Amino acid sequence: MFHVVIILLMLLLPSGLSHGAEPITVGVSLGLTGQYSAFAQQQKRGFELWQKDVNGRGGILGRPVKLFVHDDKSDPQIAKSLYRQMIDTEKVDFLFGPYSTRLTAAILPWTEKRRFPVLISGAAGDTLWERGYHYAVGIYTPASDFTAGFFELLVKANLDDIAILETDDPFSQNLAWSAGELAKRYGLRVKFAASLKNGCPTMEDMVRRVRKSGAGVLVLCGHLAESVKMRLALKGLHWYPAAFYAATGPSLPAFHTRLGDEANLVFSTTVWNPKVNFPGSQRFLNEYVATFHERPDYHAAVAYAAGEVLNAAIQSVGGIDPERVRAALFKLDTMTIIGRFGIDRTGRQIRQATFVFQWQNGKTEIVWPETVQTARPKFGVVPKE
Repeated sequence: MFHVVIILLMLLLPSGLSHGAEPITVGVSLGLTGQYSAFAQQQKRGFELWQKDVNGRGGILGRPVKLFVHDDKSDPQIAKSLYRQMIDTEKVDFLFGPYSTRLTAAILPWTEKRRFPVLISGAAGDTLWERGYHYAVGIYTPASDFTAGFFELLVKANLDDIAILETDDPFSQNLAWSAGELAKRYGLRVKFAASLKNGCPTMEDMVRRVRKSGAGVLVLCGHLAESVKMRLALKGLHWYPAAFYAATGPSLPAFHTRLGDEANLVFSTTVWNPKVNFPGSQRFLNEYVATFHERPDYHAAVAYAAGEVLNAAIQSVGGIDPERVRAALFKLDTMTIIGRFGIDRTGRQIRQATFVFQWQNGKTEIVWPETVQTARPKFGVVPKE
């Protein structure tokens, strides 16, 4: 009877997991409350699905993965404290980075000092790769490349005059600066540029200034709240530019939930779309929808991909020594659900691609590049004063 019970217990264990094996622990803090909560909740779900899937397949090297997720309340100081806690108290084996460039920049000096590899799955600000860090590993395309595809569309549509607005956070400022530089490269004219301080509770005055400048295209470098407010301000003033691009926010399901049909025609950038069928992408989509009853955006997919990258690096060295895994990460060339992974000597992602999408008829369509296009981009007509 005793032997029968043992056999039954072994059958109940996930295939490949060693009975009683010490787990591989991975820590992350996310802004589950506060300014970045909409994005952080998506990332939390992505990490949790990866943990479930990897353990269901036997863990890593026969060891289960145990994920520690903390709420940093979207606060850089709390994030710094939590990463110290995860390293010194919880003794995690590996770390994923927090959401946002601001919080990631806050924790990297500490993790670098401790020679702790960090897979940066929630930040894209280029400044992170300009500080000489040796343990910071970028998972997706830096901000400086986000608007390139959109500007290519503008050139083909003969739309030359643009306005660039930024919110007061490092990612948005970095994105706005790089958008200005890219605009010059594409021969576009920046007719107006300004900063939206403190979230800009009202957007109407800024819209009036943009319209007065003669710009026919509006590029908003911000997050979900600003994207929604700006679209509503455009509606309120009965003015819509020939093209409106907003960073990050339009990828979230909440963008359409809050705006309904007003979401239509808005452009944005994504690093993942299930219509681009990278390995495991459809399975991830189906599992996410079945588990959380809504479609994921790219923030969830990037979190899942970070787990895939960590798994590949550990497998390649056959152990969890942080220095060997760090070296493996810098040499790794692998595929994930968001595409190809590979970094340069600074840790900057150089192989993963971006896609420009547009809300059309209540759903997102890929409009660039043409090789994976699911619909043609739609441009409006700039009303005359």
